[in-house]
Order: sequence, then C-alpha cells, then structure tokens
Amino acid sequence: MKATSSTGLVPRELQQYVYPALEEFKNEMAAELGLPDYANIDKGELPSRQNGKVGGGMTKKMVAFAEAVLAWNYKNKMLQNQGNSAQPALEK
Repeated sequence: MKATSSTGLVPRELQQYVYPALEEFKNEMAAELGLPDYANIDKGELPSRQNGKVGGGMTKKMVAFAEAVLAWNYKNKMLQNQGNSAQPALEK
C-alpha cells in the first residue's frame, strides 16, 4: 500500500470513495445527535456548538475505530512472534 500526500494511507483504488463515505458518516453522526436532515441544513444557521458536536462525534468514533485496528494488528503481531519463537531456529 502506497502512502499518498492527499489521503494518507488510503490505496489509490479506494481514494474515490473517501469523500462520499465521510459525507455519509457525517450525516449519520448528525442524525444521531438529532439533526436528521443535516445534508440539507444551512450550516450557517446552526450554532457552532451543534456543528462542533457533529465533527467531535465523528472524531471520537474514528479514533475508537483506529484504536481497535491498532490493537488487532498488535495482537496478531504478538501471536505471530510467539508462533515464530516456538519453532526451532534455522541454522545458516
């Protein structure tokens, strides 16, 4: 997977889906906070506190997701290392 300057670690074939996925996620987060028609609301008419709660909720969920991915990868790495150490070392 190649890192890109615009999207971080998103593979090129998935980059076209980033913006629409984030828009959908934002609208779902807003609906959870009682703003069901967020996509069509004039954001300038909303108090900054409400807009901030949408972004803050998104950030909180994305961090929780990233933590889960990191923990899963770390666990698998540790299990793999344990499996490798149980096997006899090969002589060179």
